Amino acid sequence: MVTAISALAYLALILLLVVGPPKSLRGSPGPALGLAGPLAGFLFLPNDGLPPFLDLAWSGPAFWLSLSLGPLGRMARGFRSRRSESFRRDLEMLLQLLALILAWLFLCFYALKRGLPGDLPGLSVFAATPLMAQAGPSAGLGLVCLLLALGPLAARREADSPALLMTRFSISAFLITVFFPFGLSGLVGARWFFGLDFFLFWGKVILLNRVIAPRLAGACRLRAGRTAVGILAAAGPLLVMAEIF
Repeated sequence: MVTAISALAYLALILLLVVGPPKSLRGSPGPALGLAGPLAGFLFLPNDGLPPFLDLAWSGPAFWLSLSLGPLGRMARGFRSRRSESFRRDLEMLLQLLALILAWLFLCFYALKRGLPGDLPGLSVFAATPLMAQAGPSAGLGLVCLLLALGPLAARREADSPALLMTRFSISAFLITVFFPFGLSGLVGARWFFGLDFFLFWGKVILLNRVIAPRLAGACRLRAGRTAVGILAAAGPLLVMAEIF
């Protein structure tokens, strides 16, 4: 009952962001509209041992749709100004989301081959049975390579709008969910650690978003760094596939 009330309150917050104050109804949507998608995406993300607000079998596609609506909407409104800097940033974000979706589909395929319990393509499958704990040496190394290759996409940028910053924070939460969803309740085996799992999960997300991802993105500014990311992006799936087949 408490979970249902919390979910309804969270949905009401998102609705208020979309609608805004009465003045916004007569004009164009404000910047808060771009925040609604990433905020809605958090409804589908499990927090380590804690289930998401909306634990659906199709929570994965719903999450990606939520993140994509913001850039798509802004690009549609500014289609005539395709050469503007904001349009290019939104297009870049869409391309990055596409790369992440392809990586997520690959991880779903690996989870299916490994026989992980749960409903795919739901995100709770990855939180309930961490991939790293099930993978062998080859696949484990491949997953680490894939995480390092995708990590720069979660880095904050100075030119990002609040909506893009929130989207990158959502990407950070997704990467933690699928690659490193280890909570205290799962490691210790005590249910009363569930409350601490919430803080541990978001601590890992902030660490990735504020510390690790920016350093990975900084390395990508160098030619050697971009080459290394390309090698990691290619080696990761190959190492995982080597274990499957």
